[in-house]
Amino acid sequence: MHLLRLLRPNHVLLELESAVLPPDVEEHRRQVAYAEEHDRAAPPPPEVNDHVRWLRKEAVVREMARLFDRSGEIRNLSKFTKDLIDRERKSSTGVGGGLALLHVRSMQPRRLVVVLARSRVGAEYFAIDDEPVHLVVGIAAPSYDDADYWKLYRFLANTFNQEAWLIRAILDADDENEIVHLVKGLR
Repeated sequence: MHLLRLLRPNHVLLELESAVLPPDVEEHRRQVAYAEEHDRAAPPPPEVNDHVRWLRKEAVVREMARLFDRSGEIRNLSKFTKDLIDRERKSSTGVGGGLALLHVRSMQPRRLVVVLARSRVGAEYFAIDDEPVHLVVGIAAPSYDDADYWKLYRFLANTFNQEAWLIRAILDADDENEIVHLVKGLR
């Protein structure tokens, strides 16, 4: 799809800084690994209220807003960040399988912008499968640009759904250029 030409190396973030797992989650993963190693029952996950989970997700969304801003196509970062957060409050863009397709139409982008960020540890994101997100693909477009926006969204959703290898390949990529090359090779 020609719209994927919009992705540039400076639109790619190799590791979401805000996606560092909190100590309670890291400790639970250690406990589960220990239990599996010693044929014991895994402990229940730690109780974390939805407000704390939302704050973790909001940190990821704010980091994605800054990544969009690196494109030079965002008029006002503060207003754009608010638009992204408001969009996520309506419904999570975490589609499951470790993927989030963060998308918004707003008056802040000058044109259609595509960004991509990964998290090897996984980010709290309220995905529909309630699993951490390892890849966030962002699409932002001016409010009046429906056609290309939805065309790109459908293409990405279908591609990630049909190409199971793609998320793993992006997570294993060595640098931004390799990720851009992988994405631009999609048809």
